[in-house]
Amino acid sequence: MNPVLELRHLSKSFGQFEAVRDVSLSVAEGEFLTLLGASGSGKTTTLRLIAGLEMPTSGTIHFAGADITDVPPTHRDMRLVFQDFALFPNLSVYDNVAFGLRLKISRARFPRGEIDQRVKRYVELVHLGDQLHKMPHQLSGGQKQRVALARALVTEPRVVLFDEPLGSLDASLRKAMQVEIKRMHRDLGRTFIYVTHDQDEAMTMSDKVAVMQHSQLLQLATPEEIYRHPSSAAVARFIGAANILDGEVETASAGESLIRLQGGGALRAATPPGGLGAGARVQVMMRAEHFVFDRADAGPDINWLSGRVMERLFLGRSMEYQVRIGHSQETISLLDQRQQSVPVARDGALEFGIHPGDVRVLAE
Repeated sequence: MNPVLELRHLSKSFGQFEAVRDVSLSVAEGEFLTLLGASGSGKTTTLRLIAGLEMPTSGTIHFAGADITDVPPTHRDMRLVFQDFALFPNLSVYDNVAFGLRLKISRARFPRGEIDQRVKRYVELVHLGDQLHKMPHQLSGGQKQRVALARALVTEPRVVLFDEPLGSLDASLRKAMQVEIKRMHRDLGRTFIYVTHDQDEAMTMSDKVAVMQHSQLLQLATPEEIYRHPSSAAVARFIGAANILDGEVETASAGESLIRLQGGGALRAATPPGGLGAGARVQVMMRAEHFVFDRADAGPDINWLSGRVMERLFLGRSMEYQVRIGHSQETISLLDQRQQSVPVARDGALEFGIHPGDVRVLAE
């Protein structure tokens, strides 16, 4: 299947500052792609390049097989949903949603009766059918975001772009809107490209995630692939609760390697594709929720380590321990989701284990 959108070696500089550096990716028709990264990672600039609001310094953008690098925003079959809603304060919900459709109809000479049908369909889709005649100042933040979403969808663009649209909403409303956007993507079957710095948002909503840092694309994969097999320590740190420790390969085989940790102790880990050489410096990544605490239930093939509890945090459904291993000054996070009957106090000793298959080796 040919991609609906391709970025080929895309770069954008503002003077001496390189905001986007040699980004290449493709988006399939109907896919939900999220550009994920911290502030300054290049994700928003990449979205603006796709929308045509910025011109690239180098590289090209291809849409439905055609080069649209120099095509103005109004001639791209895309619509952008902004974080600040960008509603017209003097127009009702109905007129805000109809605005772009009226422009399109005036150009294409479509029947005027189609305006009313489409507006009502998409306002109902975002559950605002009883709010048609309200003004923006009469709406809540979540309702305003729904209006902005309906306005983008009503012209039925092939691609919908989202620039951190939920950033100004409170946590509970944000969660509800995540569900709504995901539902609309499923129901409409359109291509969504979404920008966020929130890893939970990216992981729960997306078909694919593009992790960006320092203006570059680090990894493009499914949420599960990025979580389980991050391409680098930078990706691992950005996704989930990752513990990353320095070590050295003591022995290595095709199936399993023994890693001697810099701060003391050793771990058996699955040897990555391409193999490892004895003496190689590596980093190992372990997720906080993959640790076990009961030898009786753990099984025989488990790495066991011990350390001293520096902090103990009650999180409701789990207990988090911040533990220092050996003589290292670094601490790692462990989640005890079963919550031991006798919790370990601060400054107490704690023994914990992890399966070799849950220890990810990352080359330095």
